Amino acid sequence: MSNSTSSDSEGYILNAIQTPGPIKPVYRSIRSGNKTKSRIKADCGIDSNLEASLSGLQLFRMIGREDGEYYATPYKWDLESEDLAFRMTALHNLAQECTEGDWGKQAVVLLDYHYLLDNDIQYFVNNDESMYNDIEEWFNTIDYSPQSSQGRIKHNEPKFANWTRIAHFLGLVNKIRGREHTVYPDPEMILTAIELSIDEKGKEVDNKPAIEITDYLQWLRENLLYVKTTSDGNVPKCLSRVLFELIRDGYIEYGEYGDTGAVGLDGVPPYEGIDREANTIAIPQE
Repeated sequence: MSNSTSSDSEGYILNAIQTPGPIKPVYRSIRSGNKTKSRIKADCGIDSNLEASLSGLQLFRMIGREDGEYYATPYKWDLESEDLAFRMTALHNLAQECTEGDWGKQAVVLLDYHYLLDNDIQYFVNNDESMYNDIEEWFNTIDYSPQSSQGRIKHNEPKFANWTRIAHFLGLVNKIRGREHTVYPDPEMILTAIELSIDEKGKEVDNKPAIEITDYLQWLRENLLYVKTTSDGNVPKCLSRVLFELIRDGYIEYGEYGDTGAVGLDGVPPYEGIDREANTIAIPQE
């Protein structure tokens, strides 16, 4: 039995977070030294959503509480954009829940996203019962079984709507209109992740900082997103589309270096900036 069943008393993020917007100002308030609910409330001017925001931040592993006072954990990475630092820290903490066979209870955020990536679902409506039922069936195959005191927690329309709000807040999906969304990770976040992964486990090729795409995907799984190559060994389409845009706009290059096997960008047409046997992302230097 996975450890997703071992923390029945802990809240469940798809229940706790219904309106993600206030979470960030509450975190900033705690980080600036407001440690009690009354001081946070006075500082943020937040009343009705304060409890939910505090609970959500605890499930994001971004705040804790000791002796009745809240404290903030630091951002994982020191980035120029505080918004990006916040979102990437939350995703990093969620990624720590995604150990195969030993899923954490809050892994649901990234597991839902993985399902969309893996099944090439680029557009969805967030009250599509057949889709979240299919996700539940997939959860059975990977032994992810989050529990509450009432038993196993399952998707329903409100929970999947909450998931969509969280995913939009974190920069994983775009809202088109109403309940309609596209699966599109924030390009700035993907580029920043490339830069961070190169700093951590990259190399230099032709005097350019670089990383093999397989190492980059592993870094993503360890630090940000639960993403794997397709059955054909390619990068999933939704992520490939963002990488292609970064290549087209000159932020990165994708070429062949060394003898590691090629990894294609699924759904991306032939392009002069992409080698047919490409296996490495590089950052061009001015």
